[in-house]
Amino acid sequence: MELVNNQSIKIHYDGSGKRIRSHQMKASYVSASIEGLDTIYREAHKEANRIYRSKIETEILLEGGFQDGSLWWLLKLFTSESESQQSLEKRSVSHSVLNSIQYAINLLRQMDLSTTEIVIKETTEGFEIDIDGDRVVLDELQCAILTNPKIRLAISDIAMPLTEDGIDTLIIDHGISSCPKIKITKEDRNNLVLRRSHKHIVEEGEIFGFYYVETLSYNPRSKWKLISKDNPSNSVTAYITDPKFLKRVSDNQEKFSKDDLLEVEGLWYKEKTKLTGKATVNYTITKVKDHIPAEDKQWKLL
Repeated sequence: MELVNNQSIKIHYDGSGKRIRSHQMKASYVSASIEGLDTIYREAHKEANRIYRSKIETEILLEGGFQDGSLWWLLKLFTSESESQQSLEKRSVSHSVLNSIQYAINLLRQMDLSTTEIVIKETTEGFEIDIDGDRVVLDELQCAILTNPKIRLAISDIAMPLTEDGIDTLIIDHGISSCPKIKITKEDRNNLVLRRSHKHIVEEGEIFGFYYVETLSYNPRSKWKLISKDNPSNSVTAYITDPKFLKRVSDNQEKFSKDDLLEVEGLWYKEKTKLTGKATVNYTITKVKDHIPAEDKQWKLL
């Protein structure tokens, strides 16, 4: 059995400005907002299809209109999904998408402006982020939507008109009681317009021991390639952030050659750029405990 859903989403910009009261807005804002909303719903359903292995088909149509002292339009969101693919406590996948979009927008709105990178960690309970010192838990779809760069850029685009004098609010109304209206005000605009990156940490841990220098860099912003002494098949590419070590390097107090040995301590974390993407491992050496030149290492390690 296939369920077809026809969802009318009303997007309503309002304010006290002369232009918006005359149903006018910069054309670039209107086009970017419409395209942004289209992107948000399409990308969110794509993420849901990946997570729930569903096959939701999405079509979005636009109906425009005016209302006293404002500018608004309707998005007609047509989705279809098989009944056998519903496994979300009697809620359709499409309904979960709408709620997850709202959740992601609310989280972005709460973040301090100094937070330019969103750090997400996987836990036994799901996924968590830090909002001004408070731990917030997300489910898989909420996390996927929040970490989708196209969706975050689109959210920035729909909030951009609120930077214009006289445009005070944006309301997104999905027309269902279980999904309350999303109201974005002028006070929220900076939090949503801000372009943030994200770091999705799958695992993290420590690195320590002896490593041979394979390639090195005197630039603190470049990485070193190191090979484990105990497991030569294990090589890592790492930033070295030890300030004392870097100072000795910059002062030419440390001279290197290939096969020199470093005793190091540091951290590693495995991250994904998207929830549904591949994971990569990043290494940071926080302390260089010892540097053993190649010609000295044999007797020094005895």
